[in-house]
Amino acid sequence: MTKSSQSPLPRSVDVVIVGGGGSGLAAAVSSANNGLSVVLVERTPKVGGTTVMSVGSFTAAGTRYQERRKISDSPEWMVEDMWKFDEKLLKGDAPHLRSLYAEHSARALAWLERMGVAFAGPYPEAPHRVPRMHNVIPNSKTYAARLLEAAIKAGVTVVTNTVVNDLVVTNGKVTGVEVTRAGVTQIISATHGVVLASGDFSASRSLRDAHLTLEAATALPINQSALGLGHAMAIKHGAGTKSMNMLFGPQLRFSTPEKGGFLDVLPLWKWLCKIEALIVGNVPVWMLKPVVKSLLVAWMSPTDDLFKNGAILVNREGVRFGKEERPAAELAMQEGSTGFIILDESIAKLFESAPHYISTAPGIAFAYFSDYKRGRPDLVRSARSVEELAATIRVDATALKKSLSSTKLKGSLISLGPVQSMLTVTEGALNVNSDLQVITPKNKVISGLFAVGAIGQGGMLLKGHGHHIGWAMTSGLLVGEIIRRLTRAEKS
Repeated sequence: MTKSSQSPLPRSVDVVIVGGGGSGLAAAVSSANNGLSVVLVERTPKVGGTTVMSVGSFTAAGTRYQERRKISDSPEWMVEDMWKFDEKLLKGDAPHLRSLYAEHSARALAWLERMGVAFAGPYPEAPHRVPRMHNVIPNSKTYAARLLEAAIKAGVTVVTNTVVNDLVVTNGKVTGVEVTRAGVTQIISATHGVVLASGDFSASRSLRDAHLTLEAATALPINQSALGLGHAMAIKHGAGTKSMNMLFGPQLRFSTPEKGGFLDVLPLWKWLCKIEALIVGNVPVWMLKPVVKSLLVAWMSPTDDLFKNGAILVNREGVRFGKEERPAAELAMQEGSTGFIILDESIAKLFESAPHYISTAPGIAFAYFSDYKRGRPDLVRSARSVEELAATIRVDATALKKSLSSTKLKGSLISLGPVQSMLTVTEGALNVNSDLQVITPKNKVISGLFAVGAIGQGGMLLKGHGHHIGWAMTSGLLVGEIIRRLTRAEKS
């Protein structure tokens, strides 16, 4: 990555990829493997984007993992089941893209495997009728590591710390980008196309304020670099947008451990990942639970079930500011979108066994109170009195006492946190057709401009685990093939 970031900027290539997250890296590898010269431009010092901040699940239909377990599946079933996550909301949102994703999802997963990305599964998640969730081994950083290796091997020029200022448009066709690196601005021509892979807009103040509810616009973005710059550039040049007001969240998230969880610190050596995947794929699920629980207490969200059973949410001053009916949305409106979950020993005891858990990895494991107490002692604070707890978590004792006065909490008190209201991703994207070409509000193709991943969802809403990663990788694979096909058609 360091070597590639210092590569000279080319003056002209076949394809320019804007953004070095999962979809951008996939698009770069696919384009290069299809005989195209490629430069990938990333604004930050490292590639990976939101992909490496995710759990890393990939939902796909018709994979060899399913076949190995004699699970019958089809893309048509996957499309139907994706609607069931919220049929009223999702049905008809972007059926052409949902079908495209489902049809090519297994092929994209196999493509990643050939690059050395290891998976375990499949695991179940309702309302999917069969297990389709494939979990990357050991963590989501594997995607970036393997794709970057493949990109460099395929001859892709990868440049980081480089800002794309604008698209270059000639006679109505996108023909390149204007970039700035180390204070020097230049044009990179793209003879076959520019692919926007710049992610979502969860960290864009202007786009959030313009399209999201106040609480969503105030929540903290998980990826502070998701500035929606690709959205802004494309809109400036006439691109249409879809579902800009949609998102699934905000959600409560505990702060991540300073040193990362167990899975987060494992080496990403290709041979080791394969051995880990082999082990995971051939041992009973119960043997995986201790490892998965490390992931759960490091990255996952606390369940709202805590509040339904008597826990309360207070802000950084110790004030209970709502009724916990929409805890993440309510917390978003507080200073710093940060607070603490307060419970007592009776609630902690309740959350030691099913059906009450603090966080879950669907189909694999549940994390209970004792798992957090053991695995994340930095998040768990116990005290015999209100005053002692207030001093421990550094909130106002009088405010905390008032917050507890109208609750049924009694005896020794426990704090979980700090907890934050966060946005994982926004669903709003550029409008794209089945060839991933960006189109105007009147469905006219903007020649030479493509979009993949979050910015290329085209109105497709991706609710549930493994869908965002699945679309990022699948659309990245497809766009290289599409550009090659369209180029050949133009020449013939």
